[in-house]
Amino acid sequence: MKNSLYKFVLPLVSIVLIGCEGYTYTLNEQPVFSPEKLFSNFNITDTALKSCVDQAIFDQKVTRANQLTHLNCSNAGISKLSGLEIFTGLTHINLNENVLVEIKPLLFLSQLQVVTLEANRHLLCSDGEQLRNQISGSIKLPAHCLR
Repeated sequence: MKNSLYKFVLPLVSIVLIGCEGYTYTLNEQPVFSPEKLFSNFNITDTALKSCVDQAIFDQKVTRANQLTHLNCSNAGISKLSGLEIFTGLTHINLNENVLVEIKPLLFLSQLQVVTLEANRHLLCSDGEQLRNQISGSIKLPAHCLR
């Protein structure tokens, strides 16, 4: 009887705890375990970019800036990238179909491997070429920069 009780209770407790992974556990009203909070210590002024970064942080469960590795912000209405340079772990970034002019903050992201900037009609091609020379991976520039 006792053995069968353990076979039932232990899996049930495990399932309940797994389902409560985002909660703080307390014993006698004292915290025993608190999950790490999602990273929020950054300043991005472009509201469209901030919204995209916030979603990526949530999706990837990022607790430190260098843990954000992928960012897909295509067709988001982004005009400025200032503040993005704090995310030094970024390896892939898609900024297709935005309204970017300059991309200097990307030059501080040394881990970048894949960058997509197509359909940013006003992008400074000199910034794109500087980034192309800096990264060893793939970079897709807008059509006006390929002439």
